[in-house]
Amino acid sequence: MPRLLIVSRSHNPLGGADRIIADLCRELPARGWDTILGLTRGARFDDPDAYRRVHRDLPTVDIDGTLGTRAARLQSLDAAIEKTNPDVVLSMRVFDAWDAVARRKTSRPATAPRLAVGVRAFEAPYISDVRRFRANVDLCVTSGNLIAEACRSIACIDKERVESIGGGVHPPKQAVQPRESRTPIRLLYAGRLEQHQKRVLDLIPFVQSLVTAGILFRLDICGAGPEEEQIAAELKPLITSGCVAMHGWVSQEELYDRFYPAADCFVHLAAWEGITISPREAMAHGVVPVISEFTGLHAEGQFLDRVNCLTFPIGRPDAAALRVGELVSEPGMMSRLSTAALESQTGRYAFAGSIDAWRDAFDKCLSLPHVAGPWPYVPERLDGRLSQWGVPNSLQLKVRQWLNKPVRHDSPGSEWPTASGLMTADERQEIEAFGKNFEADRKPTFGSHSNNDIKGS
Repeated sequence: MPRLLIVSRSHNPLGGADRIIADLCRELPARGWDTILGLTRGARFDDPDAYRRVHRDLPTVDIDGTLGTRAARLQSLDAAIEKTNPDVVLSMRVFDAWDAVARRKTSRPATAPRLAVGVRAFEAPYISDVRRFRANVDLCVTSGNLIAEACRSIACIDKERVESIGGGVHPPKQAVQPRESRTPIRLLYAGRLEQHQKRVLDLIPFVQSLVTAGILFRLDICGAGPEEEQIAAELKPLITSGCVAMHGWVSQEELYDRFYPAADCFVHLAAWEGITISPREAMAHGVVPVISEFTGLHAEGQFLDRVNCLTFPIGRPDAAALRVGELVSEPGMMSRLSTAALESQTGRYAFAGSIDAWRDAFDKCLSLPHVAGPWPYVPERLDGRLSQWGVPNSLQLKVRQWLNKPVRHDSPGSEWPTASGLMTADERQEIEAFGKNFEADRKPTFGSHSNNDIKGS
């Protein structure tokens, strides 16, 4: 049985990507792949023990980065690869794993594993690194057609080595009927409470617009994150009145048991996504998404305005409120969209289909020729007095090891980076422009309600 080592950061065991990783660890062995999860450890943010308390049944190995240096991370990654002897290493948001596998391809070509990289969001640094390391990437697994095409067109990865696989949607636990319009309408937000990608602070003017429009509603907010306190403070009067309820982080099981069955409409505000999973889980329960036109939405074709959802421009929470008003007031719309939503999550988008697609991708990876080639040098970046005094990095590393003085990192992305940091400003502009043009070419121009009809958009 071939062996897969998944390398993942451990600081957020509750994230959507972590659910996919846990599902792969549980389901792939029955599909012919021995799967081990390599969890990063850091001095401050990455804690495999905390991860294992959430996912108790997974086969794991620690990857020690507590010294805080890139050299120590690479050494620990190499040791984990040596210990587990995988046929394929899948890096999920751990950039140093790319370098560690590329080095083994050069130093030990006969036994080196293949390198698979997960690119689960359309973010320019990820695409930039795929291009820089393309000579060593055996498989690129994306979340969505936009990211897949960027890896082919911009990063120049061979078409046969790129697969788009979304997180699979588990079926509802009980029979589901299409929703009918009712008052007050039950709204649900489920996801990270952070602003940069999810634009969760748009919930505040969204709710205010609902109130101004006189729409009767109840909003359940399920999630945790850095904006949680601000949202709670801003919406306190509505929380007190019972119109809004904040539930903190909620497990998938509780979403399926309690929240999806009770909701009429799922609110999603993000700026960009891959094949986002929570709105699709809601759709499988007959819940109608009111969803932003995030970068990636039109490329995937999963969310079709006035067919199985209602869309609005990014950063326009007032327009989202108008869409909810339409859902409440237009006769038959709720039932029609709910029925279409129910029918949308099948095939590769369903849970079993998604896991099968991952298995097929890894099988294909083994069947293709093993690639190996040059890769860019990524310098060690060390801050502190020793650097200020001009002490060479190589000597600094020895001193830190000898004195057991780790580098102190101020963020999870510094402790275990997701990207190389080599991307230039021109590259960012190129990749972001590609995404906008790719989406614009696929945006429907007729046959659906255009968001250009919304005043001010």
